[in-house]
Amino acid sequence: MINAILIDDEEIALDVLEILLEEIGGVQVQAKFLQAGEAIERVAELRPDLIFLDIEMPGLNGLVAAEQLQQRFAEAEIIFVTAYKEYALHAFDVNAKGYLLKPVSKERLAKLIDRYRPSPGAVQAPPRKRPVEEENASHTGPDLPLRLQALGSLELYSAGGELFSWRTKKTKELFAYLWHHDGMPVYRDHILEALWPELHAERAQALLHTTMYHLRHMLKAAGCHEMIIFADERYRMRVEGVASDVKRLESKLGQARDMEPEELLGLYRGDYMETEHYRWAESRREELRAAYVHALEAALTQSRGTQREALLRRLIKLEPFAHMHYYRLLLHLDAAGHAGAVLKVVEQLQRHVHEELGLEITPAMQKLIERYHKPRQTE
Repeated sequence: MINAILIDDEEIALDVLEILLEEIGGVQVQAKFLQAGEAIERVAELRPDLIFLDIEMPGLNGLVAAEQLQQRFAEAEIIFVTAYKEYALHAFDVNAKGYLLKPVSKERLAKLIDRYRPSPGAVQAPPRKRPVEEENASHTGPDLPLRLQALGSLELYSAGGELFSWRTKKTKELFAYLWHHDGMPVYRDHILEALWPELHAERAQALLHTTMYHLRHMLKAAGCHEMIIFADERYRMRVEGVASDVKRLESKLGQARDMEPEELLGLYRGDYMETEHYRWAESRREELRAAYVHALEAALTQSRGTQREALLRRLIKLEPFAHMHYYRLLLHLDAAGHAGAVLKVVEQLQRHVHEELGLEITPAMQKLIERYHKPRQTE
């Protein structure tokens, strides 16, 4: 039997939904509420499996109420109910399964309920902990941490190595934004400004609560309960359960002189959240890039041979406008007698620095260029 509570400011809507659920069967309506605040107060006591929640209610908006209901009892699944089709499609996407349109269709309701029924022969889940047990339990996330790749592309992997599929781009960005703040609480208004700067405050707040609901639902399905905390108008992510390439990079940068160049080169697969182009990540992106360039420079003082060449080529890739990197690479290749490699660097230098950027080549570098350009012209 599925336990459910119903929340709607219209009593007739509550009665109709209860009758439909009785006709479908398999659902026990524990309580009906005309005010979301009362439901929030009692949800931990009732411990429902499903919460049917109207979006458009006076006073406390349904999307805001959903956030507070999740705070009180995160195990419940919330099914939103709305009379506005266009609003629902914007908030949940066309293929969403967590909402119903008014007037509620019995067929649609039955299909939705079927998704929450236990499969025949399914193993029963262990009994839920009572509130006292939950208070004493540790909520540090899954036994093994999630793994986040934030250098280059942004990818999140489960403890079992499975790549997460994001419901929407904003769900992905919201996770990234909260993780970006490294466990520090962030005011709700700051999140709205970062993710939805072009929208009216009311619309942006509605989308935030919808996106937060989907993010929490995704994390909970991965075993990460209570990973996002809301208090005093601020959100905070518990990041101790997330291993990341950024944290590994930061822990290694101070050891650059003692590291093998191959290891140092493998630490940086791209700029911070490079493929996402988040404006709020720009300063952090530049900070990490500068720190990595500094580490490469430090490692360069101890390198020789092909390792030195690899470090210099990485520096050129990161700072293609810096003449000194080209100059040192040309000197290195010159000393090693690699005339063919020098010619390729010369072509790259002329094309990028002189033609693409329109910068002047220094006299010392011009002299080196002329030295290796003449043989090529006489071939």
